[in-house]
Amino acid sequence: MKIHRLVFRDIDKDKFDEVANSVKTIETRAATYKFLNIKPGDKLKIVCGNESIEKLVTRVNHYPSIDNMLDNLPLNKILPFAKNREDAFKIYYGFPGYKEKIEKHGIMAFKLK
Repeated sequence: MKIHRLVFRDIDKDKFDEVANSVKTIETRAATYKFLNIKPGDKLKIVCGNESIEKLVTRVNHYPSIDNMLDNLPLNKILPFAKNREDAFKIYYGFPGYKEKIEKHGIMAFKLK
């Protein structure tokens, strides 16, 4: 088991809180090299400002696109307050560089416990 560090920007504290309160049970990241080695059984140390939590990774999926991920996983577990797919795309593409990273590498989804 490895522990991987994931950082949330202060501006994304609401998303950190969703993970901390188990409202958001699937964390996603652009599938860059940093996230490809995360496996079931590993832990994520999730940090936002001075706060941190640890979550166990129970499942890992690598999808070629956001659409493909949303065809296979429930939106409300990934982005609890997104109203629909269009809203999800706006959220993802609002993160700096995410559109290009996801188009190039795909997207990772980590089921958390």
